[in-house]
Amino acid sequence: MARYEMINPSADVSLGAADNASFAYVLDDDQMAQGSTLGAARCYVMIRPTGAIEKVYSSDAGYDLFGATCVRLWDRRSKIRLASRRGEFHIHPERQDHLYELDNGVRVHEQVFPYNHDGADGTGVPVPAVYYRYHFTNSSPSRASFDAYCFCELRGNTSHDVVADFDRALGGIVAWNRNTPSQVRLFAALCSFDGWETSDDRGKVVARTSPGALAGAVTAVGPEPVAALHIAIDLQPGEDRRVDFLYVLSATSRDDLVAARAACPNGETALARSSAYYRKYLCKSIVRTPDHDVNQGVLWAKANMLRVQTYAPTGWCFTNDPTRSSNSVGRDTAWMSFGADYLNPEFARESLSAYFRLQEPSGKIVEYYDIRNDKSEDYGLNVNDNTPLVVIALWHHYAVTGNEDFLRACYPRAVRAVEYLLSQRNEQGLVWCTSTKTSDWGIIGWRNVIQNYRISGASTEVNSECYAALKALSEMARLLGDDAAATKYESSGNALRDAINTHLANPANGLYYLAIDVDGSRRTDVTADLVFPVLFGVAPPERAARIIGALNDAAFWTDAGIRTVPRDDLIYGPTNGYGLLGGVWVAVTYWYAFAAAKYNPAFMAKALASSFRHFSMDPRRNNTVPGQFSEWLHGEILVNQGMMLSPWDAPRYLWAAIEGAAGLDVRGKDATINPSLAADWRWLTATNVPFRGNAIAWIATRMPDGICVHTTSDLLSDVPRIPYAGDVTDNVRVTDPLATLVAFADGDRTMVFIGNSGHQTVTTSASLVTVAHDRHSVRLFSTVWNEWRDLGTLAKQTLLDGIVAVIDAGGFALIEITPR
Repeated sequence: MARYEMINPSADVSLGAADNASFAYVLDDDQMAQGSTLGAARCYVMIRPTGAIEKVYSSDAGYDLFGATCVRLWDRRSKIRLASRRGEFHIHPERQDHLYELDNGVRVHEQVFPYNHDGADGTGVPVPAVYYRYHFTNSSPSRASFDAYCFCELRGNTSHDVVADFDRALGGIVAWNRNTPSQVRLFAALCSFDGWETSDDRGKVVARTSPGALAGAVTAVGPEPVAALHIAIDLQPGEDRRVDFLYVLSATSRDDLVAARAACPNGETALARSSAYYRKYLCKSIVRTPDHDVNQGVLWAKANMLRVQTYAPTGWCFTNDPTRSSNSVGRDTAWMSFGADYLNPEFARESLSAYFRLQEPSGKIVEYYDIRNDKSEDYGLNVNDNTPLVVIALWHHYAVTGNEDFLRACYPRAVRAVEYLLSQRNEQGLVWCTSTKTSDWGIIGWRNVIQNYRISGASTEVNSECYAALKALSEMARLLGDDAAATKYESSGNALRDAINTHLANPANGLYYLAIDVDGSRRTDVTADLVFPVLFGVAPPERAARIIGALNDAAFWTDAGIRTVPRDDLIYGPTNGYGLLGGVWVAVTYWYAFAAAKYNPAFMAKALASSFRHFSMDPRRNNTVPGQFSEWLHGEILVNQGMMLSPWDAPRYLWAAIEGAAGLDVRGKDATINPSLAADWRWLTATNVPFRGNAIAWIATRMPDGICVHTTSDLLSDVPRIPYAGDVTDNVRVTDPLATLVAFADGDRTMVFIGNSGHQTVTTSASLVTVAHDRHSVRLFSTVWNEWRDLGTLAKQTLLDGIVAVIDAGGFALIEITPR
């Protein structure tokens, strides 16, 4: 199992575990089935299980412009290739590191990352570039002389017509495709080097003895040219040296490539900017609980979202299969916005606007479009799930951001979309798909890739989404002063909800039909799709609770999440239908977590924790990457069968954590905060959550007389609520780097919260950075004794030095400080 460790003890960790810049997943370098997939706005880099680069992908072009890259090291005197030992991978949100020692005593630190940076004003787009950095340190008592050769496949997966030349001004080898010269790329070193070539000789890469001098020429004549750069390294004992390689991409021209290269900083600056970019967003929407796996899930969900957010020729978006597809899908974009509204709502707004821009004349929202050229597809379906989901996402975006201008601009298109859906109702009042086909052309919901399978007619999934779209449009109309429309869509929504509960409810088991098929048959299949009438508020409370219980049945559940169909179903197979008929689709687990939060918080906590934990449990066996959300798992052995980096899972996780576990409810007219604490959760914190132009925070604590919410917002709650003027966490320090620290103030009164997510009792100290008054009344609450204790009047210096708190496993402490 990968370990989550502090890998930079010198960093300032006094803010507690909310500051995760010093932590990474650490595991031995023989324990990976695949390396990280790392993304920037215009490119991706995939890493092999060895730590070398597998490919570099251009989202502008839609191709891998580079294939594999590796660095080989040979001892200069003996000419023998140097071997490594005692290696570790350190997996960070923005990069992957590989640390090991050579058998000549030289320590090596590799780093791979795409260049991320949004400029001084936060709106910039970085050039498409990837850095492959080496830091050599001679820890032996003798001089070390060796030769580094970096080999790089120049074709990627483009056509077999690659041409290359050496460009001294750019410091490397430039390659392009003869028939597509706009696909141009640079392989360079950011230091002087001792030789170069492109050749057909792949034997050099695996040779046991040194290749010697390179040709200094383009000698490749075959379809798979390999470029090589040679750097001679000489280190005295204790001496170190950095060697950085750079990959720059363009889908436009050589002039554009030259400009992109000029915009690439040195390796140290590029890393600092990329790390700062991630840190900027990882510090938003921080949710912490007594469960370490949930805490890490929230953090890495944000990192995963940043990795897949793409700036394409058509604008901001993301694709349904990063590094292999140029298609952006409507339903996935809607679900991404549910999470992105809490991370970078500008991305949510821009990606959603593409679907309104490409809306069909009828009002229907397209299934997908090509992010390179806006070409779209709708599979010929009269009804799909993209249409209601995009409308729901538009209202969610307003509900979280308060961006009325965007809502007003899109409102007429949302009306057209909903009017189209209403026009597709049958005599029962249900939204009806007429398709008699199968797969993409006959499945109108999220499971649309199952071969020889149909979900058409009146789908419970899509009708539930249509009800939510009607409800959302009613709220939009009311907000914008269109009262007649608000009444109309509210009435239509209620009628649709009644029709669902009349015609799609299954009286035999108290659940819902999968669908009334286009042939008139009632599909009684019990699947994970039952979550939709709960998610979207169609199911009455008693039926919703019954659904949550049914989906928690052992036949559905695994140690890594929920199966799409139960194990005892006739149609079940662990990989049937790409896992949609028996596998574990990770995103469904997070739908379930959100739905379960209100009815059974324990099920919610299990769903969030177990699914994310699986990614780091045994990555070599499970074909996963620690901290990286996989697509879907084999229904029995729980090995990842799909994408290594799924773009769908992370935003749903963040959304389920904030709106499910942390209880921020934005669905109604007035937002509220009602956290859902599992029975073994005694606390939860949510801080720096973007909400309507501000950052809000809240803490839920299980006190002796019940749950209490402390908050810096003016949102109401169903439980006792204590308001504060602001978050002053920056003015407090704790000695335990793993503790959760949050501090609020109201006037001169300060309340400090310290949470323990560990499995053992901890003793820590909390101190104030600045103190305005000389003497303070202080009282302390700890779950160790579960009551408030008066610490008396304390001097200013005592608060600066620190107040000691003992906190039991999973517990918390509150320190209330009031000046006298």
